Amino acid sequence: MVVWHNWQRWGYDYRLPDIYPANPAMGTHEELRRMADLCRETGVLFAPHDNYIDFYPDAQRFSYEKQIAFRADGTPVKAWINEWRGAQSYRYRADAVEPFLRRNVRLIRDGLRPNAFFIDVWSSIGPYDYWTADGQFVDHVTTRDSWGEHFAWIRDTLGALSPDDTAPQVSESGHDQLIGWLDGAQTNHLRVGKPVGEGRNAWCVWNVPCRDAERIPWFDAAHHDRFILHGAGYPSRYPAGLDARMHGIYSDDYMATEVLTGHPAMAAAAFGRDVVRKYWLLHDAMSALALRTIEAVEFVDGDIHRQHVRYSGGGHVWVNRGETDWHVAGETLPQYGFLVRVETDKGPVMAAITRRDGLIVETARSPGQVYVNGRELVEPGWPAKMSLDKIRLQPNRKLAMDVTWDIGRPMPADCRAFLHFVDSAGEIIFQGVTDSSWILRAKTGRFAAEAVAHVPAELAVGKSYELRMGFYRPADGRRLTLAGPSDDEQRIRTGTVRLDGDVQEMTDIRWTPHRAEPDPWLARQNREGKPIDFGPITTAGGCRLTPQDGGLLLVPLPGQDGSKVSVFLHLDKIPWKLPELTHVETIDEDGRVTARVPIRRKDDTVEIECEAGAFGYRLAPN
Repeated sequence: MVVWHNWQRWGYDYRLPDIYPANPAMGTHEELRRMADLCRETGVLFAPHDNYIDFYPDAQRFSYEKQIAFRADGTPVKAWINEWRGAQSYRYRADAVEPFLRRNVRLIRDGLRPNAFFIDVWSSIGPYDYWTADGQFVDHVTTRDSWGEHFAWIRDTLGALSPDDTAPQVSESGHDQLIGWLDGAQTNHLRVGKPVGEGRNAWCVWNVPCRDAERIPWFDAAHHDRFILHGAGYPSRYPAGLDARMHGIYSDDYMATEVLTGHPAMAAAAFGRDVVRKYWLLHDAMSALALRTIEAVEFVDGDIHRQHVRYSGGGHVWVNRGETDWHVAGETLPQYGFLVRVETDKGPVMAAITRRDGLIVETARSPGQVYVNGRELVEPGWPAKMSLDKIRLQPNRKLAMDVTWDIGRPMPADCRAFLHFVDSAGEIIFQGVTDSSWILRAKTGRFAAEAVAHVPAELAVGKSYELRMGFYRPADGRRLTLAGPSDDEQRIRTGTVRLDGDVQEMTDIRWTPHRAEPDPWLARQNREGKPIDFGPITTAGGCRLTPQDGGLLLVPLPGQDGSKVSVFLHLDKIPWKLPELTHVETIDEDGRVTARVPIRRKDDTVEIECEAGAFGYRLAPN
């Protein structure tokens, strides 16, 4: 399913409910329509984002008296505040939603033809009581039932476009009051603990003092077979201030929670190395668990961090969220490791993150694929490290900084460095700039550059700001994965600068670098490129093997950025019966054969050098 959140005419969460047609700053309306068409043609659900909880005063037909919910004291109920635009919205009266919703859905139906629909908030906020402007009381049951009836109407309206008369309805987070009207929701599976900083996602942590706590599949134990929760949380909400590499949407932590709860995996982008990797690892296993009933959840040996979930029809999931390795069912699960085994009518399905040969690796098998990943590092620039060697205060509140970059691999030519000075919430207060032209000249090694920043005049002395640095690609905004302590936005935390002086003037600065510590993310990678024996395949990298046209199709993970990946196929251990394979064809992303050579094998092993420019390799018979 593709849920497209940011497309609305005036921008995301602004001037609602005036959302149609598409925002020209995001692309043309015709491009959005083509995307919806492509999803429908390929059997993918496409759900545009909509919202009927926040009504903005600058929208057409806004009226406190006719559309807005009031409190008992006669004051209107405030809803979301769009701080970036300085726009305060107000909460709808449930009995006033219908004209706006039906107008928009009909426009979207005729203009985009989606086969699913997403309405924000309705399953994350409790159905509410309210008063009308003239003092009439409306109870929360009426609110809930009106929301459900709207979902039912949208399903019928969009379902008429579908050959099977279905148009799934999706919302956010997922309480159980709308099950039956609502088909699923995008999860926010929060953690218990002390919030990190004061960022905009600090609310995503349940700040409950306790000796210990752990995520468990509490909602799915009741509703897994009747309500489809997606993923484990939005990309910034799940880590909520923690290192995105360790806790973000493509991390082992995040995927372990998806597996623990039996949710279909969520990605934050349409394509990319991590998107493909996550799909190959989890799709078949999560599909095999879909609509099954959870029969039991066990804390193994009374340890809440070691959980065994048993499903109807022969499905088992083991998840280790503890700090020490767990030896279970013939495998070794590191922290955030998991093992899924499911019996299906087509054969067994498995997926796992385990420790093998001392390294943390990924593997998945089903009747139609073998996926393995030895986690060899192929990131551009890796290992890329950065440090601030010296910082000086100059006239006119200017900061001059000596920055050093250590680059292990060539950087993409379009990369640019950024330097963000942030407050305790991680929000940018001011920025530094530096010359990034050395990237074009440099290959690998240690490089020094000067950076400057101007401290805004309104910033008071006596305050401290943290410097977070990194690299990004202007074309798509992607930030490179770097070595060192990172935040939830892939910015390396280098240290803090304190502005000193008297009340009137900044006369000095004090720089405190962060203490160097081992990088926990690096410990989960195959830094030396050690080949791992997975049975049918030996490799340090990642690839998927599938049967195709009487032969085999080998596709390496995309995004190698110039790196070669060696793959050894052990034909005697391949799980499919095949004829004699005689040659290897190199194919491009359009399926065209660009090279064809005889297979060179040693005993039953074939070695393939996967080049960065190739989409895949077909091992074929005569």
